[in-house]
Amino acid sequence: MKRTEIVLAVVQCGAHICLARRSELVGTSQGLWSVVMGYVEPGVEPIEQAWTELREEFGPGLQPPNVRLVRCGPSIALTSPASGKQFLVYPYLFESAVETEVTLNWEHSEVAWVEPSRLADADCVPWQRDVVMALLA
Repeated sequence: MKRTEIVLAVVQCGAHICLARRSELVGTSQGLWSVVMGYVEPGVEPIEQAWTELREEFGPGLQPPNVRLVRCGPSIALTSPASGKQFLVYPYLFESAVETEVTLNWEHSEVAWVEPSRLADADCVPWQRDVVMALLA
C-alpha cells in the first residue's frame, strides 16, 4: 500500500511555536490545535509544498524574508490509529524573527504562539508532539 505523503511545517519564534485550531471545514482533526500540515501534491517536492502550505494557511506574513528554513527532519512513516491510513510525513522547521500576525484561511479558526509543550494537551493533534519535539531538539 502506498503511503500518502504529507508535510508538517513548524514555525518557531524564540521559545514559541505557531499553532492554529483546525476548523470544522477540514476533513480531519476538526477543532484540534495543529502546526501547519498538508498533502504533497503530485510532481511537487515536499519542501516546495511546505512553503505553499505556510503561504496558504498562515498568509504572507510568514514568508521570506520574515521566515527562513532551519532544518528538514527525516521522513517518518505513520499509520493513523483512527483510519488505518498510512502516511509518510516530511517535517520542516522554520524560524520567524518575530511573532508576526498570521492571516488564517478556511482551514483554521484561531491562532496562537505557544510553548511546544502545549502539543501534549488533549485538544492538539496527538501524533504531532513527538515529531515536533524531534525537530526542535
